[in-house]
Amino acid sequence: QLGSDAKNIIPQYLKDYWLITLFSFIQVWLLFKMKSIPKSKIRFDIKSTLNVVFSILIGAAIFIIGARGGLQLKPIKSINAGELSGSQNASLILNTPFSILHSFKNKGLKPYNYFNNEKLNKIYSPIHSGNVEALNKKNIVILILESYSKEFVGFYNNGNGYTPFLDSLMQYGLVFNNAYANGLKSIEALPAITASIPTLMNNPFITSQYAQNKFGSLASLLNKEGYNTSFYHGGNRGTMGFYSFSKKAGFTDYFGMEEYDNNFDFDGSWGIYDEPFMQYFYEGLNQKKEPFFSTLFTLSSHPPYTLPSDYKHDFEKIGIRETVKYTDFSLSQFFKNSKEEDWFKNTIFIITADHTSSVRFSEKYKHKTARIEIPLIIFSGDSSISGLNNNIVQQIDIMPTLLELINYNNKYFCFGKSMFSNHNWAISKLYNQYRLITPSAIITNKEEKYKSYSDKNLIKEIENNKNNILLLKSIKQTYNERMINNKLNYED
Repeated sequence: QLGSDAKNIIPQYLKDYWLITLFSFIQVWLLFKMKSIPKSKIRFDIKSTLNVVFSILIGAAIFIIGARGGLQLKPIKSINAGELSGSQNASLILNTPFSILHSFKNKGLKPYNYFNNEKLNKIYSPIHSGNVEALNKKNIVILILESYSKEFVGFYNNGNGYTPFLDSLMQYGLVFNNAYANGLKSIEALPAITASIPTLMNNPFITSQYAQNKFGSLASLLNKEGYNTSFYHGGNRGTMGFYSFSKKAGFTDYFGMEEYDNNFDFDGSWGIYDEPFMQYFYEGLNQKKEPFFSTLFTLSSHPPYTLPSDYKHDFEKIGIRETVKYTDFSLSQFFKNSKEEDWFKNTIFIITADHTSSVRFSEKYKHKTARIEIPLIIFSGDSSISGLNNNIVQQIDIMPTLLELINYNNKYFCFGKSMFSNHNWAISKLYNQYRLITPSAIITNKEEKYKSYSDKNLIKEIENNKNNILLLKSIKQTYNERMINNKLNYED
Protein backbone atom coordinates (compact mmCIF):
# COMPACT_ATOMS: atom_id res chain seq x y z
CA GLN A 1 0.00 0.00 0.00
CA LEU A 2 1.20 3.50 -0.84
CA GLY A 3 0.11 4.82 2.56
CA SER A 4 2.07 2.22 4.53
CA ASP A 5 5.16 2.93 2.42
CA ALA A 6 5.19 6.60 3.37
CA LYS A 7 7.82 6.11 6.09
CA ASN A 8 10.16 4.66 3.43
CA ILE A 9 9.25 6.99 0.57
CA ILE A 10 9.44 10.33 2.40
CA PRO A 11 13.12 9.98 3.46
CA GLN A 12 14.01 9.03 -0.12
CA TYR A 13 12.15 12.08 -1.46
CA LEU A 14 13.99 14.32 1.02
CA LYS A 15 17.27 12.86 -0.20
CA ASP A 16 16.49 13.07 -3.92
CA TYR A 17 15.07 16.58 -3.70
CA TRP A 18 17.34 17.97 -1.00
CA LEU A 19 17.58 21.40 -2.62
CA ILE A 20 13.81 21.89 -2.51
CA THR A 21 13.81 20.66 1.08
CA LEU A 22 16.56 23.12 1.98
CA PHE A 23 14.73 26.06 0.39
CA SER A 24 11.53 25.04 2.18
CA PHE A 25 13.26 25.06 5.57
CA ILE A 26 14.87 28.44 4.81
CA GLN A 27 11.50 29.92 3.86
CA VAL A 28 9.87 28.64 7.06
CA TRP A 29 12.79 29.93 9.13
CA LEU A 30 12.56 33.38 7.52
CA LEU A 31 8.82 33.53 8.18
CA PHE A 32 9.30 32.76 11.87
CA LYS A 33 12.23 35.16 12.04
CA MET A 34 10.20 38.01 10.57
CA LYS A 35 7.26 37.23 12.83
CA SER A 36 9.46 37.34 15.93
CA ILE A 37 10.88 40.81 15.21
CA PRO A 38 9.33 43.31 17.65
CA LYS A 39 7.71 46.25 15.94
CA SER A 40 9.73 48.62 18.09
CA LYS A 41 12.95 47.26 16.55
CA ILE A 42 11.93 47.96 12.98
CA ARG A 43 13.96 50.91 11.73
CA PHE A 44 13.53 52.67 8.44
CA ASP A 45 17.07 53.73 7.85
CA ILE A 46 19.05 53.30 4.63
CA LYS A 47 20.85 50.15 5.76
CA SER A 48 17.74 48.27 6.82
CA THR A 49 15.89 49.39 3.68
CA LEU A 50 18.71 48.12 1.46
CA ASN A 51 18.67 44.80 3.34
CA VAL A 52 14.94 44.45 2.71
CA VAL A 53 15.30 45.34 -0.98
CA PHE A 54 18.21 42.92 -1.33
CA SER A 55 16.21 40.13 0.35
CA ILE A 56 13.25 40.77 -1.95
CA LEU A 57 15.47 40.68 -5.04
CA ILE A 58 17.11 37.43 -3.91
CA GLY A 59 13.70 35.90 -3.21
CA ALA A 60 12.36 37.05 -6.57
CA ALA A 61 15.40 35.63 -8.37
CA ILE A 62 14.97 32.26 -6.62
CA PHE A 63 11.27 32.24 -7.50
CA ILE A 64 11.84 33.15 -11.18
CA ILE A 65 14.66 30.62 -11.64
CA GLY A 66 12.55 27.96 -9.95
CA ALA A 67 9.52 28.76 -12.10
CA ARG A 68 11.65 28.64 -15.27
CA GLY A 69 13.25 25.39 -14.18
CA GLY A 70 16.80 26.73 -14.41
CA LEU A 71 18.98 29.24 -16.23
CA GLN A 72 18.71 27.69 -19.71
CA LEU A 73 17.52 29.77 -22.70
CA LYS A 74 13.98 28.38 -22.66
CA PRO A 75 11.86 27.77 -19.54
CA ILE A 76 10.75 24.22 -18.86
CA LYS A 77 7.62 22.90 -20.55
CA SER A 78 5.43 19.90 -19.92
CA ILE A 79 7.55 17.82 -22.32
CA ASN A 80 10.52 18.17 -19.92
CA ALA A 81 8.78 15.71 -17.61
CA GLY A 82 9.85 12.96 -20.00
CA GLU A 83 13.51 13.60 -19.09
CA LEU A 84 12.96 12.37 -15.54
CA SER A 85 10.87 9.32 -16.31
CA GLY A 86 9.50 7.25 -19.12
CA SER A 87 6.79 8.95 -21.15
CA GLN A 88 4.21 6.68 -19.55
CA ASN A 89 4.97 8.24 -16.13
CA ALA A 90 5.47 11.84 -17.23
CA SER A 91 1.96 12.88 -16.22
CA LEU A 92 2.73 11.86 -12.63
CA ILE A 93 5.64 14.31 -12.51
CA LEU A 94 3.64 17.33 -13.69
CA ASN A 95 2.00 19.25 -10.87
CA THR A 96 -1.45 20.80 -11.13
CA PRO A 97 -0.49 24.52 -10.85
CA PHE A 98 2.18 24.08 -13.54
CA SER A 99 -0.27 22.41 -15.92
CA ILE A 100 -3.03 24.97 -15.24
CA LEU A 101 -0.71 27.94 -15.82
CA HIS A 102 0.46 26.48 -19.13
CA SER A 103 -3.09 25.77 -20.26
CA PHE A 104 -4.05 29.39 -19.53
CA LYS A 105 -1.20 30.62 -21.71
CA ASN A 106 -1.70 28.17 -24.57
CA LYS A 107 -5.15 28.07 -26.08
CA GLY A 108 -6.19 24.59 -27.08
CA LEU A 109 -7.25 23.44 -30.53
CA LYS A 110 -10.91 23.47 -31.44
CA PRO A 111 -12.48 20.36 -32.99
CA TYR A 112 -13.69 20.40 -36.58
CA ASN A 113 -16.69 18.30 -37.58
CA TYR A 114 -16.77 18.42 -41.35
CA PHE A 115 -17.19 14.65 -41.90
CA ASN A 116 -18.25 11.50 -40.10
CA ASN A 117 -15.46 9.01 -39.39
CA GLU A 118 -16.23 6.78 -42.36
CA LYS A 119 -16.03 9.61 -44.89
CA LEU A 120 -13.07 11.20 -43.10
CA ASN A 121 -10.97 8.04 -43.35
CA LYS A 122 -11.77 7.66 -47.04
CA ILE A 123 -10.43 11.12 -47.82
CA TYR A 124 -7.40 11.07 -45.53
CA SER A 125 -6.13 8.58 -42.97
CA PRO A 126 -2.94 8.75 -40.86
CA ILE A 127 -2.91 4.96 -40.40
CA HIS A 128 -0.34 3.28 -42.64
CA SER A 129 -0.07 -0.41 -43.49
CA GLY A 130 3.28 -2.13 -43.31
CA ASN A 131 4.99 -3.99 -46.14
CA VAL A 132 4.60 -7.73 -46.58
CA GLU A 133 8.25 -8.28 -47.53
CA ALA A 134 10.92 -9.10 -44.96
CA LEU A 135 12.36 -6.18 -43.01
CA ASN A 136 15.55 -4.88 -44.59
CA LYS A 137 17.60 -3.63 -41.64
CA LYS A 138 19.48 -0.82 -43.33
CA ASN A 139 21.18 1.78 -41.17
CA ILE A 140 19.46 5.17 -41.33
CA VAL A 141 21.13 8.56 -40.89
CA ILE A 142 19.18 11.83 -41.04
CA LEU A 143 21.19 15.03 -41.46
CA ILE A 144 19.19 18.17 -40.64
CA LEU A 145 20.99 21.29 -41.86
CA GLU A 146 20.26 24.54 -40.06
CA SER A 147 18.62 27.27 -42.23
CA TYR A 148 19.54 25.57 -45.52
CA SER A 149 17.24 27.28 -47.99
CA LYS A 150 16.76 25.71 -51.40
CA GLU A 151 18.15 28.99 -52.75
CA PHE A 152 21.59 28.21 -51.27
CA VAL A 153 22.00 24.83 -53.01
CA GLY A 154 23.70 25.08 -56.40
CA PHE A 155 22.17 21.84 -57.73
CA TYR A 156 18.74 23.51 -57.78
CA ASN A 157 20.03 26.75 -59.27
CA ASN A 158 22.22 25.90 -62.28
CA GLY A 159 25.30 25.72 -60.10
CA ASN A 160 24.75 29.09 -58.43
CA GLY A 161 25.00 28.38 -54.73
CA TYR A 162 27.25 27.83 -51.74
CA THR A 163 27.23 24.04 -51.41
CA PRO A 164 29.81 22.48 -53.77
CA PHE A 165 30.03 19.21 -51.85
CA LEU A 166 26.29 18.74 -51.45
CA ASP A 167 25.88 19.51 -55.16
CA SER A 168 28.32 16.71 -56.02
CA LEU A 169 26.58 14.27 -53.68
CA MET A 170 23.20 15.04 -55.24
CA GLN A 171 24.50 13.76 -58.57
CA TYR A 172 24.43 10.26 -57.06
CA GLY A 173 21.32 10.45 -54.89
CA LEU A 174 17.56 10.84 -55.28
CA VAL A 175 16.76 14.56 -55.39
CA PHE A 176 13.30 15.95 -54.69
CA ASN A 177 12.64 19.12 -56.67
CA ASN A 178 9.47 20.16 -54.82
CA ALA A 179 10.20 19.71 -51.11
CA TYR A 180 8.71 21.87 -48.37
CA ALA A 181 9.25 22.48 -44.68
CA ASN A 182 6.18 22.11 -42.48
CA GLY A 183 7.15 25.16 -40.41
CA LEU A 184 9.46 28.13 -40.04
CA LYS A 185 11.38 27.20 -36.88
CA SER A 186 13.94 24.61 -35.80
CA ILE A 187 11.74 23.59 -32.89
CA GLU A 188 9.01 22.65 -35.40
CA ALA A 189 11.31 20.65 -37.67
CA LEU A 190 12.39 17.86 -35.32
CA PRO A 191 8.86 16.47 -34.64
CA ALA A 192 8.02 16.82 -38.35
CA ILE A 193 11.10 14.97 -39.59
CA THR A 194 11.47 12.23 -36.98
CA ALA A 195 7.84 11.71 -35.91
CA SER A 196 5.79 13.04 -38.87
CA ILE A 197 4.05 15.62 -36.67
CA PRO A 198 3.58 19.01 -38.35
CA THR A 199 2.83 22.21 -36.46
CA LEU A 200 -0.74 22.95 -37.54
CA MET A 201 -1.39 25.17 -34.54
CA ASN A 202 -0.12 28.46 -33.16
CA ASN A 203 2.51 26.90 -30.89
CA PRO A 204 5.23 24.40 -31.82
CA PHE A 205 4.28 20.86 -30.81
CA ILE A 206 7.22 20.67 -28.37
CA THR A 207 5.99 23.67 -26.36
CA SER A 208 2.28 23.02 -26.75
CA GLN A 209 -0.11 21.54 -24.21
CA TYR A 210 -0.17 18.40 -26.37
CA ALA A 211 3.54 17.66 -25.92
CA GLN A 212 2.72 14.93 -23.40
CA ASN A 213 0.54 13.04 -25.88
CA LYS A 214 1.75 9.56 -26.71
CA PHE A 215 3.13 9.35 -30.23
CA GLY A 216 5.15 7.03 -32.41
CA SER A 217 8.38 8.07 -34.11
CA LEU A 218 11.11 6.54 -36.23
CA ALA A 219 13.10 5.98 -33.04
CA SER A 220 10.31 4.28 -31.09
CA LEU A 221 9.31 2.03 -34.00
CA LEU A 222 12.89 1.07 -34.89
CA ASN A 223 13.80 0.41 -31.25
CA LYS A 224 11.35 -2.49 -31.38
CA GLU A 225 13.16 -3.86 -34.44
CA GLY A 226 16.51 -4.01 -32.67
CA TYR A 227 17.92 -0.70 -33.91
CA ASN A 228 20.35 1.41 -31.91
CA THR A 229 18.80 4.91 -31.91
CA SER A 230 20.55 8.20 -31.16
CA PHE A 231 20.19 11.95 -31.60
CA TYR A 232 23.05 14.45 -31.96
CA HIS A 233 22.93 18.23 -31.61
CA GLY A 234 25.86 20.45 -30.68
CA GLY A 235 23.81 22.74 -28.42
CA ASN A 236 23.17 22.42 -24.70
CA ARG A 237 20.41 20.17 -23.43
CA GLY A 238 17.93 22.98 -22.86
CA THR A 239 18.11 24.28 -26.43
CA MET A 240 14.70 24.28 -28.15
CA GLY A 241 13.50 21.31 -26.14
CA PHE A 242 15.50 18.90 -28.31
CA TYR A 243 16.71 16.77 -25.41
CA SER A 244 13.23 16.48 -23.93
CA PHE A 245 11.68 15.66 -27.29
CA SER A 246 14.33 13.08 -28.16
CA LYS A 247 13.61 11.23 -24.92
CA LYS A 248 9.86 11.46 -25.44
CA ALA A 249 10.28 10.24 -29.04
CA GLY A 250 12.19 7.17 -27.89
CA PHE A 251 15.78 7.93 -28.92
CA THR A 252 17.90 5.69 -26.71
CA ASP A 253 20.91 8.01 -26.63
CA TYR A 254 21.37 11.77 -26.78
CA PHE A 255 24.67 13.50 -27.55
CA GLY A 256 25.03 17.25 -27.17
CA MET A 257 27.47 19.88 -26.00
CA GLU A 258 27.72 18.40 -22.51
CA GLU A 259 28.60 14.96 -23.89
CA TYR A 260 31.08 16.46 -26.37
CA ASP A 261 32.81 18.07 -23.38
CA ASN A 262 35.35 20.32 -25.12
CA ASN A 263 34.67 24.05 -24.78
CA PHE A 264 37.52 24.85 -27.15
CA ASP A 265 35.12 24.13 -30.04
CA PHE A 266 32.28 26.22 -28.56
CA ASP A 267 31.06 28.93 -30.95
CA GLY A 268 30.30 31.37 -28.15
CA SER A 269 26.54 31.33 -28.79
CA TRP A 270 24.73 28.11 -29.65
CA GLY A 271 27.09 25.20 -29.24
CA ILE A 272 29.85 23.22 -30.92
CA TYR A 273 30.99 24.19 -34.42
CA ASP A 274 29.72 21.86 -37.15
CA GLU A 275 33.03 20.42 -38.35
CA PRO A 276 34.31 19.07 -35.01
CA PHE A 277 30.82 17.96 -34.00
CA MET A 278 30.35 16.07 -37.28
CA GLN A 279 33.68 14.37 -36.63
CA TYR A 280 32.34 13.44 -33.19
CA PHE A 281 29.18 12.15 -34.88
CA TYR A 282 31.23 10.05 -37.31
CA GLU A 283 33.27 8.55 -34.46
CA GLY A 284 30.05 7.78 -32.60
CA LEU A 285 28.56 5.93 -35.57
CA ASN A 286 31.71 3.82 -35.82
CA GLN A 287 31.11 2.57 -32.29
CA LYS A 288 27.47 1.66 -32.77
CA LYS A 289 26.17 -1.83 -33.32
CA GLU A 290 24.23 -2.22 -36.57
CA PRO A 291 21.52 -1.61 -37.47
CA PHE A 292 21.42 1.96 -36.19
CA PHE A 293 19.22 4.99 -36.71
CA SER A 294 20.86 8.31 -35.92
CA THR A 295 19.88 11.93 -36.47
CA LEU A 296 22.26 14.90 -36.54
CA PHE A 297 21.06 18.52 -36.33
CA THR A 298 23.69 21.14 -37.31
CA LEU A 299 23.86 24.68 -35.90
CA SER A 300 26.68 26.78 -37.40
CA SER A 301 24.48 28.41 -40.07
CA HIS A 302 22.29 29.96 -37.36
CA PRO A 303 22.60 33.65 -36.39
CA PRO A 304 24.88 35.22 -35.20
CA TYR A 305 26.87 33.31 -37.89
CA THR A 306 30.21 32.60 -36.22
CA LEU A 307 33.07 30.53 -37.64
CA PRO A 308 36.17 28.94 -36.10
CA SER A 309 39.22 31.21 -36.20
CA ASP A 310 40.89 28.90 -38.76
CA TYR A 311 38.16 29.74 -41.30
CA LYS A 312 37.56 33.43 -40.67
CA HIS A 313 40.43 34.55 -42.89
CA ASP A 314 38.74 32.91 -45.90
CA PHE A 315 35.96 35.51 -45.90
CA GLU A 316 35.84 39.32 -45.88
CA LYS A 317 32.69 39.18 -43.80
CA ILE A 318 30.70 36.38 -42.21
CA GLY A 319 26.97 35.88 -42.78
CA ILE A 320 24.54 33.13 -43.71
CA ARG A 321 26.27 32.33 -47.03
CA GLU A 322 29.67 31.87 -45.42
CA THR A 323 28.33 29.63 -42.66
CA VAL A 324 26.38 27.58 -45.22
CA LYS A 325 29.70 27.04 -47.04
CA TYR A 326 31.32 26.02 -43.76
CA THR A 327 28.58 23.49 -42.99
CA ASP A 328 28.92 22.13 -46.53
CA PHE A 329 32.66 21.68 -45.95
CA SER A 330 31.92 19.96 -42.62
CA LEU A 331 29.54 17.65 -44.46
CA SER A 332 32.26 16.80 -46.99
CA GLN A 333 34.64 15.77 -44.20
CA PHE A 334 31.96 13.60 -42.61
CA PHE A 335 31.30 11.73 -45.87
CA LYS A 336 35.00 11.51 -46.70
CA ASN A 337 35.57 9.60 -43.47
CA SER A 338 32.32 7.63 -43.45
CA LYS A 339 32.65 6.16 -46.95
CA GLU A 340 35.70 4.20 -45.79
CA GLU A 341 33.70 2.37 -43.12
CA ASP A 342 31.99 -1.00 -43.52
CA TRP A 343 28.62 0.35 -42.37
CA PHE A 344 28.51 3.05 -45.07
CA LYS A 345 27.23 0.85 -47.93
CA ASN A 346 24.44 -0.46 -45.72
CA THR A 347 23.21 3.03 -44.85
CA ILE A 348 20.43 5.28 -46.16
CA PHE A 349 21.08 8.99 -45.68
CA ILE A 350 18.41 11.68 -45.66
CA ILE A 351 19.73 15.21 -46.07
CA THR A 352 17.35 18.13 -45.60
CA ALA A 353 16.88 21.47 -43.83
CA ASP A 354 15.03 22.36 -40.67
CA HIS A 355 13.63 25.47 -42.34
CA THR A 356 14.71 28.21 -44.72
CA SER A 357 16.72 31.30 -43.86
CA SER A 358 14.84 34.56 -43.41
CA VAL A 359 17.53 36.10 -45.66
CA ARG A 360 16.82 35.79 -49.37
CA PHE A 361 19.06 37.08 -52.16
CA SER A 362 17.69 35.92 -55.51
CA GLU A 363 14.49 37.34 -57.01
CA LYS A 364 13.62 33.76 -57.89
CA TYR A 365 13.09 33.04 -54.18
CA LYS A 366 11.28 36.18 -53.06
CA HIS A 367 7.79 34.77 -53.61
CA LYS A 368 5.69 33.70 -50.61
CA THR A 369 6.04 29.95 -51.07
CA ALA A 370 9.84 30.17 -51.18
CA ARG A 371 9.75 30.72 -47.42
CA ILE A 372 9.28 26.96 -46.98
CA GLU A 373 11.16 25.56 -50.03
CA ILE A 374 13.97 23.30 -48.81
CA PRO A 375 16.43 20.75 -50.23
CA LEU A 376 15.65 17.08 -49.71
CA ILE A 377 17.90 14.24 -50.83
CA ILE A 378 17.97 10.49 -50.25
CA PHE A 379 21.45 9.08 -50.66
CA SER A 380 22.30 5.39 -50.34
CA GLY A 381 25.81 4.23 -49.54
CA ASP A 382 25.48 1.45 -52.12
CA SER A 383 24.27 3.90 -54.84
CA SER A 384 20.99 1.99 -55.19
CA ILE A 385 18.76 5.09 -54.94
CA SER A 386 19.20 7.92 -57.43
CA GLY A 387 17.41 10.19 -59.87
CA LEU A 388 15.05 13.17 -59.80
CA ASN A 389 11.57 13.21 -58.29
CA ASN A 390 9.02 15.96 -59.00
CA ASN A 391 6.40 14.90 -56.45
CA ILE A 392 5.29 17.50 -53.91
CA VAL A 393 6.84 16.29 -50.65
CA GLN A 394 7.41 17.63 -47.16
CA GLN A 395 9.25 16.94 -43.92
CA ILE A 396 6.46 14.80 -42.47
CA ASP A 397 6.85 12.44 -45.45
CA ILE A 398 10.36 11.43 -44.38
CA MET A 399 9.23 8.97 -41.71
CA PRO A 400 6.82 6.91 -43.89
CA THR A 401 9.26 6.99 -46.82
CA LEU A 402 12.10 5.55 -44.76
CA LEU A 403 9.84 2.88 -43.29
CA GLU A 404 8.81 1.93 -46.82
CA LEU A 405 12.44 1.72 -47.95
CA ILE A 406 13.31 -0.79 -45.21
CA ASN A 407 10.08 -2.78 -45.69
CA TYR A 408 8.71 -2.02 -42.23
CA ASN A 409 6.11 -4.72 -41.56
CA ASN A 410 3.66 -3.28 -39.02
CA LYS A 411 0.87 -0.75 -39.13
CA TYR A 412 1.76 2.66 -37.74
CA PHE A 413 0.50 6.22 -37.33
CA CYS A 414 1.90 9.31 -39.03
CA PHE A 415 0.46 12.45 -40.62
CA GLY A 416 2.68 12.27 -43.72
CA LYS A 417 2.70 9.96 -46.74
CA SER A 418 5.33 8.14 -48.78
CA MET A 419 7.23 10.36 -51.19
CA PHE A 420 6.81 7.63 -53.79
CA SER A 421 3.00 7.56 -53.56
CA ASN A 422 0.48 9.27 -55.81
CA HIS A 423 -0.56 11.60 -52.99
CA ASN A 424 0.88 14.92 -54.09
CA TRP A 425 0.52 17.63 -51.43
CA ALA A 426 2.24 19.54 -48.64
CA ILE A 427 0.56 21.15 -45.64
CA SER A 428 1.58 23.99 -43.32
CA LYS A 429 0.09 26.64 -41.08
CA LEU A 430 1.92 29.95 -41.40
CA TYR A 431 0.89 33.26 -39.86
CA ASN A 432 -2.36 31.70 -38.61
CA GLN A 433 -3.26 30.56 -42.14
CA TYR A 434 -3.39 27.01 -43.49
CA ARG A 435 -1.64 26.38 -46.81
CA LEU A 436 -2.09 23.27 -48.89
CA ILE A 437 0.24 22.97 -51.87
CA THR A 438 -0.96 20.66 -54.67
CA PRO A 439 -0.01 20.23 -58.35
CA SER A 440 -3.06 22.21 -59.47
CA ALA A 441 -3.15 25.03 -56.93
CA ILE A 442 -2.08 26.47 -53.59
CA ILE A 443 -5.05 26.61 -51.24
CA THR A 444 -5.17 29.01 -48.30
CA ASN A 445 -7.63 28.88 -45.44
CA LYS A 446 -8.34 31.28 -42.60
CA GLU A 447 -11.58 31.43 -40.61
CA GLU A 448 -13.33 29.03 -42.98
CA LYS A 449 -12.54 31.13 -46.04
CA TYR A 450 -10.89 28.99 -48.72
CA LYS A 451 -9.02 30.52 -51.64
CA SER A 452 -7.04 28.88 -54.44
CA TYR A 453 -4.12 30.40 -56.34
CA SER A 454 -2.25 29.33 -59.46
CA ASP A 455 0.98 31.18 -58.59
CA LYS A 456 3.54 30.93 -55.78
CA ASN A 457 3.07 34.59 -54.82
CA LEU A 458 -0.61 33.94 -54.02
CA ILE A 459 -1.87 36.67 -56.33
CA LYS A 460 -3.68 34.91 -59.20
CA GLU A 461 -6.83 33.56 -57.58
CA ILE A 462 -8.62 30.70 -59.35
CA GLU A 463 -11.77 28.68 -58.76
CA ASN A 464 -11.60 26.27 -55.84
CA ASN A 465 -11.16 22.59 -56.63
CA LYS A 466 -13.61 20.52 -54.59
CA ASN A 467 -11.17 17.67 -53.95
CA ASN A 468 -8.48 20.03 -52.69
CA ILE A 469 -10.89 21.64 -50.23
CA LEU A 470 -12.06 18.22 -49.02
CA LEU A 471 -8.45 17.13 -48.46
CA LEU A 472 -7.56 20.27 -46.50
CA LYS A 473 -10.67 19.98 -44.34
CA SER A 474 -9.98 16.30 -43.64
CA ILE A 475 -6.37 17.01 -42.62
CA LYS A 476 -7.54 19.81 -40.30
CA GLN A 477 -10.22 17.64 -38.70
CA THR A 478 -7.93 14.63 -38.29
CA TYR A 479 -5.07 16.66 -36.83
CA ASN A 480 -7.15 18.52 -34.25
CA GLU A 481 -9.19 15.48 -33.28
CA ARG A 482 -6.08 13.33 -32.79
CA MET A 483 -4.26 16.02 -30.81
CA ILE A 484 -7.19 16.82 -28.54
CA ASN A 485 -7.96 13.15 -27.81
CA ASN A 486 -4.34 11.98 -27.47
CA LYS A 487 -4.54 9.58 -30.41
CA LEU A 488 -1.19 9.96 -32.16
CA ASN A 489 -0.42 6.24 -32.01
CA TYR A 490 -1.69 3.27 -33.95
CA GLU A 491 -3.76 0.99 -31.74
CA ASP A 492 -5.27 -2.34 -32.78
